[in-house]
Amino acid sequence: MARVSQWNWSDFTQEWSQTAAINELDEELAAERSARFRQARRLEATQHEFKQGLKQVGSQIDSVSDRIEAVLDWTELRFQQVEFDEYQARKEIRNLVRALAEGRPTRLPGFEDVPGYWLPAAAAAVLPLVLRDRDAVPAQRTAPNPFADLKTGLEAARERDAIRAELFNLAVGRCFDQPVLIDAAVLRLLAEPADLGLTEPGQVTAGWRTLWERTALGDFGDGAAAQLRALLRERFDPEAADEDELAAWDSAITSFGATDDHRPTQAETFAALTAHFAAEPAAAEADGAGGTDAAPTDTASDGDLVWRYYLQELIEEPSAAELPLVREMAALDPSSDAPQGGRSWTEPVGTVASLLRRDLFDPEAPVPLRRLALDLAAPLLRARLDHLESGLGTTETVVITIKRRGASVDVTRDGHDPEQFAAVERRIGMAFDVAEPSTPVTAAIAGGLGALAVLMLVLGQWFLAGLCAVAALIPLGKHRSDAAKAAKAQEQRDDRVAEVRAALLEARKDAESEERAETERGIATRQALKRLRESLPAEDRPGGLL
Repeated sequence: MARVSQWNWSDFTQEWSQTAAINELDEELAAERSARFRQARRLEATQHEFKQGLKQVGSQIDSVSDRIEAVLDWTELRFQQVEFDEYQARKEIRNLVRALAEGRPTRLPGFEDVPGYWLPAAAAAVLPLVLRDRDAVPAQRTAPNPFADLKTGLEAARERDAIRAELFNLAVGRCFDQPVLIDAAVLRLLAEPADLGLTEPGQVTAGWRTLWERTALGDFGDGAAAQLRALLRERFDPEAADEDELAAWDSAITSFGATDDHRPTQAETFAALTAHFAAEPAAAEADGAGGTDAAPTDTASDGDLVWRYYLQELIEEPSAAELPLVREMAALDPSSDAPQGGRSWTEPVGTVASLLRRDLFDPEAPVPLRRLALDLAAPLLRARLDHLESGLGTTETVVITIKRRGASVDVTRDGHDPEQFAAVERRIGMAFDVAEPSTPVTAAIAGGLGALAVLMLVLGQWFLAGLCAVAALIPLGKHRSDAAKAAKAQEQRDDRVAEVRAALLEARKDAESEERAETERGIATRQALKRLRESLPAEDRPGGLL
């Protein structure tokens, strides 16, 4: 703090020194208060951060605690599931199938029956056949088999769940080359509704669709193919299609071959469809390549991956008794990939009509599927082509509109409307002042001024006579200027009218050319449509896989 000087020579200097000292003291006190305030703010911010940190730590502790509790609950449910006989049976069957798939030596389990559960009965009846045919992998039974008789085991499994039992037999037969299991399972599954009783009526499940595709591709022989054709013919009624389905078929026909960069004409579309329907199967398709809508695509070189996929799903699927526990476990751990009862083979992939339409118009679809769809959908396709042909009609008159001065003239190949052209001509005339000046009025004014000039000359008024003579020349000059302007406006008007006439003539030629081209396009479209209709299968043609 500054000191106050004790040596003052006057009252003024003493007062000034005291004031300066007081001001310095106030500044020091203000600086100290600011420092204390900043320190308090820093302390408050530190306390706030500390409290937030405590809250975050508490939240994390609560989260960890909740997760630990969820893990404990999940573990408890898992131990409960392990105690189920269905789970143990599924585990033994999964290990056995995995060993068979990998070609490892294995022991045949006892397959103790689980009341109400289809899988042990099916596995006990079917898997010994696979082991019997594997000389390199001898079967070693560890317990008696209650379903040693194939027929008894299959009947027991079918009584408990016919769909899953037959699909299991088919998948095992396809994966492990057991024809004795395949034929009966295919015929039984084909006879089931396409929804397999597991999805909305009218929908086709992915499993039945796979069966459809593989049967059409010839995997299961001519008998299965004939049965498939008969079943699809019963389940696909062209006359029962609603407006939305018919619109989808029309769109598939008219948009065939269209891309974002190219929009073909109707004639090109019909020609492309004719070639598309007449395509021959490629070598790869002849070997049985194909796919399904909800599982990996299987090829001739890669085997029946789709059936392996279905077999794995059937084995991993929880039983009805386990399903509530599995759902609780999934709720506790949404990231878990454990089976929850959802199966790809039961997922709906479309109606019979939509799948036939896909097979028919998809350029990537195998030709055997396309030909089957063509044979079944030929009546509907023919009806939609007739509907499209009725919409073609006759060639419409091409009208080209010429607009000038706010008016328009419609031009066809036969010419234009005279009244519309007259209206345009009047509009053009209104834009130009073509009225010529009146010659009698100009002559009268000039003559009067000339006579007045002569009179002034007779009277000796020379100056006035000169003025009148000069004034008599003004109307004549004005008349001449106005006449020149009127002639120029008339010329411009005639040019504009001539331009309109030339535009009308050109438009008439364009209309005639467009109408001729439209007629040619219509003829080409009808010819292409006729060829497409002739390429369709005859309505009374007997069935049979093409």
